[in-house]
Amino acid sequence: MPHIADDVLKISFPAEHVMHVAMNRPRQYNAMNQVLEKTMDEVFNWFENEPELWVAILGSTNTKAWCAGQDLKEMAERRKTHPSALIPKGKNSFGGISTRVTRKPIIGAINGYAMGGGAEMVVNLDLAVAGQSATLGFPEAKRGVTVGAGGIPRLVKLVGHTRASELLLTGRDIPAQEALQLGLLNAVVPDDQVDAKALEYAKAIAANSPDSIIVLMHGIRVTHEMGSVQRAFAINEASSEFRKMWEGENLQIGLQAFQARKPPQWKPSKL
Repeated sequence: MPHIADDVLKISFPAEHVMHVAMNRPRQYNAMNQVLEKTMDEVFNWFENEPELWVAILGSTNTKAWCAGQDLKEMAERRKTHPSALIPKGKNSFGGISTRVTRKPIIGAINGYAMGGGAEMVVNLDLAVAGQSATLGFPEAKRGVTVGAGGIPRLVKLVGHTRASELLLTGRDIPAQEALQLGLLNAVVPDDQVDAKALEYAKAIAANSPDSIIVLMHGIRVTHEMGSVQRAFAINEASSEFRKMWEGENLQIGLQAFQARKPPQWKPSKL
């Protein structure tokens, strides 16, 4: 596992094949500085390549804030010496999440504020659970900047042109229940049950074949990116993951377990 600099993340393994990552800059409401972003990117890169881990949960140690957005104090300090320079981003952009094309599902466990870049991470998660007092939002226009970490096209695809225009151009808050109705969340629960609900989803996913999960994730992502449903189907069916799933031992394990009426004992994916 990568080194966790400045204790910016708390990592645990609450169930078999499940990793829980909690952002840990509570005093700063998990505002994204360069150390947190680099560490998150490294941890989720490791997760993608660790065969014993099949699902991840991304939460927070601060119940008042999941991620308040970019660390504007760090940005202001940087602009003193680099007035025209943007905060550098890796290929997975904000928090190593907002443009990540995942092979394995990442579930958000969201309490408190998910604002700016935090909301951009939310719209690229695979599942998301929020507490009833959680608030999302894209306030960038109020700060004189733009939504620049991949959130615009993702939000438009999720909620449509007119709703996305309202939310982005006004910069208003989005309460959890409204976010659920818009399709930005899978569930809204009491604040103290967010991690438990996210873990419930994670366990349900981890009970399935990891090969199937990887191929399904590929199909979901390709469909999301492609304009044509038929083209997305063709690309997914032609993928090496799809072929290897059909040739792999987990398929045999699943079929044999079904015939024997026993729970399958899955092997780590080799896809």
